[in-house]
Amino acid sequence: MQENGSQRAVKIERFYHKAFDRFIYRKRWMSFLGLLVGIAYSSWLLLSIDGALQVSTGELSQPHFAWNKTGCEKCHLPNVPIRKDAWGGDRVEHIRDNNKNCNGECHAVTGHFEAKTKTSVLETESCSTCHREHLGFDRNLVEVYDAECSRCHANMASVANHPESPDSKAPQPISNFSAENGHPNFASLKHDPGTIQFSHAQHMRPGQPKSPNGFDAKKLEMIPEKFRGLYQDQVDTNQLIQLNCSNCHTRDVEVKGYEGLELADSKPTASVQSTDHMLYKPVEFDKHCAACHDLDGLAHGLDRKQMNEAIKELTPRKILDYLKKRFTEAEPDSLVDGNMLKEIAEEIDGRKTRLDAILMQRENTCAKCHELSKDPNSIVAPSNLKRKWLRDASFKHGAHLMVSCKDCHAEAYKSSSEVYDYSSNTKSKEESSIVMIDGIAKCRECHIQDAQLRSQKFTTLKHVATADCVDCHRYHSDPPKPRASVGSMDTAAVKLSDVQLFLASEKAP
Repeated sequence: MQENGSQRAVKIERFYHKAFDRFIYRKRWMSFLGLLVGIAYSSWLLLSIDGALQVSTGELSQPHFAWNKTGCEKCHLPNVPIRKDAWGGDRVEHIRDNNKNCNGECHAVTGHFEAKTKTSVLETESCSTCHREHLGFDRNLVEVYDAECSRCHANMASVANHPESPDSKAPQPISNFSAENGHPNFASLKHDPGTIQFSHAQHMRPGQPKSPNGFDAKKLEMIPEKFRGLYQDQVDTNQLIQLNCSNCHTRDVEVKGYEGLELADSKPTASVQSTDHMLYKPVEFDKHCAACHDLDGLAHGLDRKQMNEAIKELTPRKILDYLKKRFTEAEPDSLVDGNMLKEIAEEIDGRKTRLDAILMQRENTCAKCHELSKDPNSIVAPSNLKRKWLRDASFKHGAHLMVSCKDCHAEAYKSSSEVYDYSSNTKSKEESSIVMIDGIAKCRECHIQDAQLRSQKFTTLKHVATADCVDCHRYHSDPPKPRASVGSMDTAAVKLSDVQLFLASEKAP
């Protein structure tokens, strides 16, 4: 027979809740003990170095790794949150204390564009916001996330101090390199400030003649003997010298296996990169020009006074050297030959005429390549040749060894049809004003910010790369202020300032 509810109720003690339960006291003691353990553990976390490691979010990067276990107090101040998104972390006084702990205690660097950024903005920016720690030993602290850069650069009007000049334009906002309007064109590529008149098309022709099949086309035997070894492997079937870019543009650091990269027909296939090779060396007259452009024994780069003195000294010496050589080679019977005396007279007159032409700046002398100076003490104006074209970027040629030079400098490589099309060929002066470096559109072909688009492009183009801000831009700060001279320390201070300037802006001292 099934038991009903009344029968079941009879079995339950009505005053069971008043009965003694030995487990309830155990639970209360366990709760009290847990509270004591929690208080003790919290105290250990706050007061002990080993305890502080328990709340660490990860391993420190290499520059700070020495403090990984015993140096938390080097960065973390008592009762001062280091993160801006923590409670109280956005207070100006906390940000100031944290920044001072970095810049001043350890790092002697200038502020972030103090001259161009509003003070109210700088007061709310902490070092740790952009330079994030505890992300592992290999974490590069200068690899700032794009979001941290665009947070300010996408809204420059509210961040930057407006220029005082009414003609100056406010800084252009920057948000995304790959987007058409997300990054401005490279301002430093707008025009060539150089004063040298030079034609790449002319020098890329076989023999560099002034007209097709011109008699002035240079053959190996036409250049001084001391230079022939440099060009003996660069002659065509007609014995004409065929120059290539590497004859004038020399790498600062050579990379083995890529010796022919600068040739017009080079097709590099490997993906080798070099962190050492940054820029090409400056062009030097004595190394790259003197073989074809003879100054008749005069040194290059003289001012007007030096030129006068050099010509006065050089003219009789050159004539005497010629006479010694001519009389040594001549047969005894020809020494009284009227033709020989006439030849000697013409040589003496011609030698003097050529040197005087250089002195007086006549046609085909210094003015052939240089812009003449308005300074009476100088002969030519400063060349103003750029070595670094992308002024605000950290560009390295070594990182682009997997592409040919002509991929980005197409203007400098003329096809055979263009080479001899003299009707469309510009003069040296006009051609020199052309910047033969492709702009931002060429960079965007390989540098893509969106990861998905980059992956899709990789199926057809193997040289796809990221487009992060830190790929081209480095730690940006105002150049160091000049240091005061202090006795014998003056020279050392200047050198240190030069080094700091180079590290900050990558401009050569």
